[in-house]
Amino acid sequence: MRDVVVIGGGPAGLMAARTLAQCGHDAVVMEEHPEIGAPVHCTGILGRDAFDELDLDTRVILAVAHSARFHATAGNTATIESDQVHAAIVDRRSFDVTLARRAEADGAEIRTATRVSQLVMERGRVRVFTATGETLTARACVLACGAKYRFNQQLGLGLPKLFVQSAQLDVAFPPLEHIEVHLDHRRLPGGFAWVVPFRDRGQSRVKFGLLGGEHAGAVFDDFSRRVAARVGVDPSPWPRPRLRILPLGPVRRTYANRLLAVGDAAGLVKPTTGGGIYYGLLSGRWAAETLDVALRRDQLDATRLRAYELRWRERLGPEIRAGLAFRTIAARLDDKAISTLIDLANIDGLVPTLKRTANFNWHRDATLALLRNTEFRKVVLNSFWG
Repeated sequence: MRDVVVIGGGPAGLMAARTLAQCGHDAVVMEEHPEIGAPVHCTGILGRDAFDELDLDTRVILAVAHSARFHATAGNTATIESDQVHAAIVDRRSFDVTLARRAEADGAEIRTATRVSQLVMERGRVRVFTATGETLTARACVLACGAKYRFNQQLGLGLPKLFVQSAQLDVAFPPLEHIEVHLDHRRLPGGFAWVVPFRDRGQSRVKFGLLGGEHAGAVFDDFSRRVAARVGVDPSPWPRPRLRILPLGPVRRTYANRLLAVGDAAGLVKPTTGGGIYYGLLSGRWAAETLDVALRRDQLDATRLRAYELRWRERLGPEIRAGLAFRTIAARLDDKAISTLIDLANIDGLVPTLKRTANFNWHRDATLALLRNTEFRKVVLNSFWG
């Protein structure tokens, strides 16, 4: 019998497996896709300081950005630059692969093309059945299967209360000076879009992305065509974007007897941007550290494993609550309000405020600073009641 089976080989699951192996436990990762890191699931940006904090391989960093230019529908823009912001743009596939290699080097086993079809919690063990008929037993399980919730109801974890659609595409593109963030209530209802420039193997490229409501594919096509037309690029040869459903809030419970849920499987993402890498890595490490103690004491009941949820709620809870509140407000702003806020950023104290409080991994301070700004609140209220 293994110590821990980790279902899912993304960043959260790989970090959990690596940490467990470093603690001396027998961990096995079961990943349904044939290759780690493929298909690529997201744009791939996280704060540069996470690499030191979590001992990540810096060789996967393609570029580090310190600025972003915000675009309103009316055509006005505001550029936010801060020496405190170090946004690392990574080769997402290589990022996952290096995590897997380090986990294996520390003693974890990784099995690809292994889809878990059934998960049975028994007295004293967890039994895992694969789609190919294999059976594996373990003392505990880490659920790290991303935004797929087929086991959640069975295990009493519940589902995230809010979901959004996303679209992503990586293509060759002329060089751009800044990351671009596009805010457009009419064309991007309930969300926003971005263009992230970088270089890979000497070639200039961008990562297009979109987070929003319904019909993400069609909305993404319209957005990417407009940006391409602006610089004279023909988008017709581009492949189709990758579409995903993302949670924007935690599930009801992230622990059960012999089980912990991490990353997207737990609904742990940044509500402001939908980014899940950093929260996934943190929750994977915290879950492994909780299991380390529980395995050594042979105390794997839900009461003991609840310590994991208490830990992430203490650290991430305030960030998630602030992000959800801000997202609710932002989704209701009309294009006139967005344009006014962009102008306000250029003439008032919003830019200095954001420069002082911005942090790519932690958004709460910047969010609260904006909500405390008198002029920001006036624009928001006028949009709601005007």
